[in-house]
Amino acid sequence: MKKLLFSMAAALMLMSVFTSCSDDNNDGGFQFNEQTYNAWSKVVFAYGSMYDAGETLKVSLSQLTFHSAQWGDGTFTVSEFKQNEDGSFAVVGTGKVTIAGHGGTKDYDATVNGTIGKSAQTFVITLPSVMGGTVLNVTAGEIPAAAAVDGTYTGGTYANSKYFQHYQPTKDEKVTLKASNALDAVAIGYTSATWGDFTFENVTVAKGADGTYTLSGEGKTLMPGMKGGTSEYASTFEGTVNGKTLVATFAVPGVMGGTTVYFNAADFDDVFEAANAEKEGTEGEGGV
Repeated sequence: MKKLLFSMAAALMLMSVFTSCSDDNNDGGFQFNEQTYNAWSKVVFAYGSMYDAGETLKVSLSQLTFHSAQWGDGTFTVSEFKQNEDGSFAVVGTGKVTIAGHGGTKDYDATVNGTIGKSAQTFVITLPSVMGGTVLNVTAGEIPAAAAVDGTYTGGTYANSKYFQHYQPTKDEKVTLKASNALDAVAIGYTSATWGDFTFENVTVAKGADGTYTLSGEGKTLMPGMKGGTSEYASTFEGTVNGKTLVATFAVPGVMGGTTVYFNAADFDDVFEAANAEKEGTEGEGGV
């Protein structure tokens, strides 16, 4: 009898261990109810990729609806909704996405495939006839900071150093921020006809309570020399992104007692107008 009781106890302990391990590796067989998810996506198309935030997905057993300010509104009829072995749910649907363009709004055939887990929800929306084939890789939750600032920003620049102020104000300069594959940092590129090529890898990005993103990192600039060729200098980057606007500085301590290029400085327009007025005045004097 004692042997039997011992064997039963051992068996129960083993069952407990196996059950615990199983629960650690799946979603615990949770029950799905109709849900609305706030989401973001990485959008991949034939010509490149981009990130989109502020999306919503409403999912029921029979229908899925999608909204994005950038990519329009989609409605999908669910053709398959089943539970996977790991406890998550798989959803498949077909429908249309209505996108606004230069020629008005247009409906595009689309499909959706999603995986709904207890802790993660992902969906793939495919639009075969948009921009050579477009895929929205949608993830429920808040967009990572690096993805949120990914893009190309346009603004004006001028430079200050130990020996000059507000030098060479130039409009329509472009700075590119590229999120890393892991979405934990960005690479920054900026090319200036005056100051050369700036590159920064692994620039950190942090989101503030006000929704503004702060960036900082170290890199280098290949600066053209007065006698031709280029020289490499250490450089630092500091910036903030608010909405679609980047305000930043590119500092090069080893040039002219310390040189800083300002991108989208608050006083840029005043500096630009003053430089143009001075130039026009100089040209007028020369013509007398």
